[in-house]
This record gives sequence, structure tokens and C-alpha cells, in this order.
Amino acid sequence: MAIHRSLGKITTPLSHLPTWFFIIGYPMYWLQLYTHTASDGVTSPVSWILFGIIAIFIGSAGPGSSLVSGAPDSSAALSATRKVVSINRPIGQSPSAPDTKSSPPADTQLNNYEKFFWTAASVIALIIIGIVVIASLKPIHLLQEYDCLQYHYTLPRQHLILGSFAHIPWAADDLFLLPVDFALAPFWFATLLPNKIPQLIIFFGLISVAVRLTSALATERRPLAGPLAVLVILGTHGFGIQMGTGMLDLAIAYLFLASLDSLRLGNWFLAGVEFTFFFWSKPLMPLGVMITMGAWALCLVIARRSHWQITGIVILNNWKKALGLFTALSVVVAGPFIVKSIYYAATPFFPLAPGFMGTWGNIQIHPLSWHSLQQASQLWMGSNSYGHGQGLLSFIKHWWLLAVPEKGVNNTFDYPLGLTYLLMIGPFLFFLVKDILRRKFPLLSVLAAVIWGLWWFTAQQSRFLYVPLLIVFIVTLSRLEKVSRGLFLCLLISLFLEALSLWGAHKSDMGKWGVDVLRTQDKQLLELNLRYREHFLSNYIDWPSHDAAYAQFPVMVHKENLPHTIFF
Repeated sequence: MAIHRSLGKITTPLSHLPTWFFIIGYPMYWLQLYTHTASDGVTSPVSWILFGIIAIFIGSAGPGSSLVSGAPDSSAALSATRKVVSINRPIGQSPSAPDTKSSPPADTQLNNYEKFFWTAASVIALIIIGIVVIASLKPIHLLQEYDCLQYHYTLPRQHLILGSFAHIPWAADDLFLLPVDFALAPFWFATLLPNKIPQLIIFFGLISVAVRLTSALATERRPLAGPLAVLVILGTHGFGIQMGTGMLDLAIAYLFLASLDSLRLGNWFLAGVEFTFFFWSKPLMPLGVMITMGAWALCLVIARRSHWQITGIVILNNWKKALGLFTALSVVVAGPFIVKSIYYAATPFFPLAPGFMGTWGNIQIHPLSWHSLQQASQLWMGSNSYGHGQGLLSFIKHWWLLAVPEKGVNNTFDYPLGLTYLLMIGPFLFFLVKDILRRKFPLLSVLAAVIWGLWWFTAQQSRFLYVPLLIVFIVTLSRLEKVSRGLFLCLLISLFLEALSLWGAHKSDMGKWGVDVLRTQDKQLLELNLRYREHFLSNYIDWPSHDAAYAQFPVMVHKENLPHTIFF
């Protein structure tokens, strides 16, 4: 059920509960940082207590509309929605005047084949969820969690230990935009070993929001479109790589989809929080989003002037209100990181062009450190080791190569997206070309195409396709008039393969808990933690690598290891 509960003027659907991690965690992090109440790297349980209270408050609300309807529960919300949204209909058509010719009654009768599919798929989906939940309850240690161990967890924890936001001199990535990391840190470090429970809850939020958007676009005539979205997401190998881990790409994808759904519901506050954290979630995300929105808006203007029919979800009609809210939230969410990057590296968006604002960056007074930082920037900005190039032939081949392994279990796009991507990308492109030939402009489909096109000319790393891939799933499932037996069978195979893959990835950890799953170097850090506290030490401890997420003492890394660790 789609459950809402009003917090003053804030109405939160249960599927958007993960957004409260960011609302609670971000200010709580700064509070603990400057009160120095987490000097041992362990945060207060207050954040979890507040989140639990809000979860109970929202969850105890009375039942509203069905989850798959995607509609607001109250007449007031519906009224607000109609001001900003048009679902799957041409612009200008009255929301209260459904097109009965194109909306035949839903056929909810299942034949025996479909009953078998839904039974088998549900069982496998539950197995996948079970594996993911078990993996999520273990501390970070996996190879897939490399970035978490390097900086997502390490840097926020080091700042809490130091009680300072000043640049950690050996960490180039400490100049990144890190608001998502800071917002989740009070939840990660509230347990004895850093946990990844927020990512698990956010993942379930991602699935729920995808269901809501799919069902809203499909309308009542295809009631199974939403549940199919659950199976497609769970059966996607590219998502399976990060499901149950501490990585943040799925969390960032949640923020984007949740902001769309909040705007669809007319919930400006949640939409503002979600989009602001999404916009500032990665070092180069702001520039990427601005270029994407600019290209998308240009296509929209051309379509309007050419008198094309605009279809899909129309989100905004009050840009001033949206821009004002976004600007106010950005000052708080991104402001400290931008100022820090400017102060130390003379650029607002490190690793982009350190020093371009002048020769007064704080690190510039140390020539060797400055040279090391510039080298780190060049490595990050010049990194293009993914994909097969950007030629026409490579572009044609990439549609297939994205899905399959080439080198062991990986491919040149980092890791394969899997079978569900192949099942959905063909129909998606068919619907997109069909709309264009009919002089229609499908808003979400064009947005996905623009993001995909920009991705092709930049990093070409498969995990950066999560947002457009989810849009592909949502749009395609909402438009399929009938799911064929072949598609059902392939989806079942995809779920089965994903379950096998997840089991293979996590089977060595099954039956192990806590310290037992940790790497040797992490166990060494835990032993150092005990000695550090027993002897009441307060000095820095030399550590050979950037990878110090389990340290509860201030770490100093003297060995340059670019691009993460710079000379100082």
C-alpha cells in the first residue's frame, strides 16, 4: 500500500522514507563534527532513533491508494498534482478527461503459464532479497566496496575523529563533493563496526519509487507493470553487483527517481531535498546535470516550436519556486564543500582544473603537494580506460557488449548490465523511434537518451548508466501492451542467473558475522584501536594506505599513491 503521513506541511509516502536519512543525517553530522562528540569515530544513536520514530509515524498511517496506482492519497495532494503533472497524456489534455479509446479495461485474469511465472519469479525474487539482506548486514570488506573503503567511509570518519572540516592533507578525494557521504555517516558509524544498513533501506526505496512511477505511467489498464518493475530491477546484473554493498550509486539513483515522484505528487519539500542531494552527489555531477538538462531543454524547445506533441510526465510549471528552493538547499548541502575546494585547490569542483581561479589555493604554497594534487586531477579527468572507443562501429557494438562479460566476469565497461537490459533496451528504442516518427516528444525517454549520449562521450563506465537504465525500464514496462511468453521466460532466466551470481559473490561470507568477514588489514586496525584507547593516545598513527575505514584514531598516510593519496 502507498502510505502517506503528514509531518506538518510535509507529506511523506512510505516509499520516500529513505529521504529522511538525508534530512536527519546531514545536520546531525555537522553537529557531531563541531561538538566533537564522535572523536572515537563512533556516532550517537540519536540519528537512528529519530529515523525510527519517523518510520513508525509514517508507517502507522492509515492505508491510502494502492502502491501500483502511483496516485496521491488525498484530494489536496491530487489538486496539487494536477497543477504540475500530466501522466502519459499529451500536454493540454485535461487530467479529468481520460482517453477512453486508449484505455481499455484492465485484464487481470492470469493463464496457467502466467501463474507459473509469477509463482516462480516471486520465489527467486525472495531468494535474491534474502541474499541481499544478509550481505547488507555484514560490514564493508568486499572488492566491490573499494571506493567505500578508500574514501566514502574513511574520510567522513576521519573528520569526526579530528573534529575538523579542514582538508586532510594526504587525501586528494577529501576535496570532492561529499554531502551524501556526510548525511549517511551518522548512521554508518552508530554501530561498533561501520554498517551499510542505510543503503539496504534506500535500495528498497528505489524499488518502491520505480514501481510507483511505472504504474503511474501505465495507468490502471496495465496493473502488473509495477510488479514487473520489481522483477526487472532484481534481475539486473549491473544492479546486483552493488545490491547488498556499501556503494552509493544505487542510492544516488534513488534520489533522482524519488525527486521525479515527489514532483509528480506536488511535494516540493521532498523533491527539493532529493534533487539537491542528487545534484551535488559526485564531484562532476553538477556539470553533468547542467549539460544534460541544457541539451534536454534545447530538444524540448525545438519540439515545441515544431508543434510536436509533448507526452509523458510533465513535472514543473513554477520554475521560480523550484529554483529558489534548490538554491537555498544547495547553500547548505554543497556550500561547505565548494568553499573548501576553492580554498585549497582554487577550483569549485575538484578534480576539475585545480588552480584555474588563481594562484592562491592553500595547497599551492607547497610545491610538491601542489604538483601531486595536479597529477591526481589529471588522472581522474583523463581517465578513459572504459569502453572500446567512441567511433560509430564501437557505438553499434556497445549495445550488446554492455550486457555481457568479456574478461572473466567483467567487461570493458567495468561490469556487464545483464539480460534484463537486453530485454528492455530494444523495445525502448522502438518506442522512442516510433514517437519521433509520429512527431511526439516523450519527456522521460528523451531524457534517458540524452544522458546515455553524454555518457558515451565521457566515462563509459556502466554504473554511471543506472539512472537512464531505470528510466528505460520504467518507460518500457509502462508501454508494453502485453508481455509475451518469451519475455516472461527470459525474465525468469535473468532472475535465476542473478540469484546464482549473488550466491557466488557472497557464499564465502555465509555463516560469518562481524569481525570474521573482515580482511587482515581491517583486523589490524581494530587491534590498533584497542591499543590506542587503552593507552589514552591522541597522536596521529602512520598507516600505509588510504584504506582506513576501520580506524578509530587519526591516520597519517605519507606514501603517495595517486590519484587518491597525494604527497604532502
